Amino acid sequence: MITPLMLLAVAALVFAAIAAGVALWAMVRVRRLGRRVMIQETALLSLRGALSAVCSSEMATDQRQAEVERRLRQLAEQQEQLLLRDPDQGPYQHAMRLASQGASREELMKTCGLTRGEADLLLALHGGSGVARKG
Repeated sequence: MITPLMLLAVAALVFAAIAAGVALWAMVRVRRLGRRVMIQETALLSLRGALSAVCSSEMATDQRQAEVERRLRQLAEQQEQLLLRDPDQGPYQHAMRLASQGASREELMKTCGLTRGEADLLLALHGGSGVARKG
């Protein structure tokens, strides 16, 4: 015959087996999650390294772009100076271009080294309104 004490013992064994199973399942689950965390941390470190490399590359690119822009401005200034020195493309060609862009008499005299009469003549010939400006 089965006594209440035996039923209690069987119930305790069943409960212990279930608890052991749950504990085993939890332990396996914790290990899996630990491995996933390690994989994610490794991926994160890798992404940080890649991001750092991209930032460094971007900074170098920005520096090169700034240098190219500086050099381009310098070349434009040199070209402008050469145009002023070239007798065929010199101050008169430059002055005609400035006059057609709306430059004043004083600008032409200062920039191109023209006399007042030369500046007035260029403004009359190449100025926007066709009349010498007194700027």
